[in-house]
Amino acid sequence: MAYTKLRDILDVALELQASSLGLTIDQLMDRTGRSRKTVERMLQGLSEIGLEMEPSRLESDHHLTKRWRLRADMPGTLLALQSHERGALERHLQTLPEGAATRALAKLLGNQKPLSNHLAIDAEELINRTAHIGRTGPRTQADEAQMAVFERAIQGFEKLELRYRAQGRRRASWRSVDPLGLLFGRFGYLVAARGDITVTYRLDLIEDVRPTGTIFEAPGDWNMKDWAADSFGIYHGDDILDIRLRFTGEAAKRAEKVRFHPSQKMRRIRGALLVELHCQGHRELIHELCHPDWLEQVQIETPDSLRVEFNDYLRQLGNVTA
Repeated sequence: MAYTKLRDILDVALELQASSLGLTIDQLMDRTGRSRKTVERMLQGLSEIGLEMEPSRLESDHHLTKRWRLRADMPGTLLALQSHERGALERHLQTLPEGAATRALAKLLGNQKPLSNHLAIDAEELINRTAHIGRTGPRTQADEAQMAVFERAIQGFEKLELRYRAQGRRRASWRSVDPLGLLFGRFGYLVAARGDITVTYRLDLIEDVRPTGTIFEAPGDWNMKDWAADSFGIYHGDDILDIRLRFTGEAAKRAEKVRFHPSQKMRRIRGALLVELHCQGHRELIHELCHPDWLEQVQIETPDSLRVEFNDYLRQLGNVTA
């Protein structure tokens, strides 16, 4: 078996080993970027090198869904971190806020062979030079005790009661919610369902949280990843629009390397770059278009409603210095 094919097959084995629930063919296609037939050949290749698989099933799976996981653990030597991988994780650990993910990554690193002295010194130097990664700009600190409650409730589908002070309100009030997930931008947000609507609550405005011991049924047709991908940023309060932006000059070169949104399509034309988006969260998109990198080198071609909203926002900014 060629080296490249063996490496790809072992990458699939690693994906399966890393999942407690097992993975479907579609999930493996998404993670590896390969076609269905290629993934099926890789799974067959696993059996040929002695890494047997077994079917795995969740109660929520469609009856036609096939999910796979490794029957036995991968050999420990294949799971040992290489020096550059450990160095990358050590640098990433420096950027994480305190919480379950930080502790989990620390345990993972603690169970691996440490870097040699000269590599550790190189890694520390790189950490010092890149300490800004993931930590630039204002960031709201999350309450660690509350975060532990949120994480348990999300995993266990447990209703929560929040004492929340909405923006512009002087006093907080209690409300019952079904926690669905967490999002982080400049602020952290709890994503939760209230009845038939999905709402975001800023973590810094949650004054208290109480577990209820009551289990809720997660909406069967709701997916956190898909929901988050609908919007340019955090907010989901406006209509989904088909947007076309024109970048020119130096901005066109920079924009070509930016992933603005999962829906984006880029097309080069003479002297410009066209970027098409299908999303909501227009105020956050407007904030992005006001960035100095795009100043005087970006135009909103469509829709007209977004152009009007952008001009209104600029007028409001003018009132700040008036």
